[in-house]
Amino acid sequence: MSTVDKMLIKGIRSFDPENKNVITFFRPLTLIVGPNGAGKTTIIECLKLSCTGDLPPNARSGQSFIHDPKVAGETETKGQIKLRFKTAAGKDVVCVRSFQLTQKGSKMEYKAIESVLQTINPHSGEVEIALTFRMVLLYQINLPLLLPYLWI
Repeated sequence: MSTVDKMLIKGIRSFDPENKNVITFFRPLTLIVGPNGAGKTTIIECLKLSCTGDLPPNARSGQSFIHDPKVAGETETKGQIKLRFKTAAGKDVVCVRSFQLTQKGSKMEYKAIESVLQTINPHSGEVEIALTFRMVLLYQINLPLLLPYLWI
């Protein structure tokens, strides 16, 4: 069975873009509790976005999902989600998704900067394989054929 170990959230909704917020998931169960506006739903939406690439409903094409740069008095905000999980075969994998929200005049421009899937060597902690979304497009990699090599 695959298990989720940790998730880092930075610059997503109410999570500060300057600070790394790390959530550790415990086995067999992790409860997410807190008052209204604490970020419980954001944590679940970050899990979903990391795994599927789908933005939450009513996110206005990502513009309302990234921390608003106007709140910090900036013209640009960067957000990142890192999800570390263990595959059914026991391999450590990290999924990294990075985003940017830029204020251009009266409009906000959302951009997904990077999507990376990395396998980690359990002995050294070094990245063994790193696969970016751009590599998949550039080399026309067939993901269903490649995935067994990432998970073994």
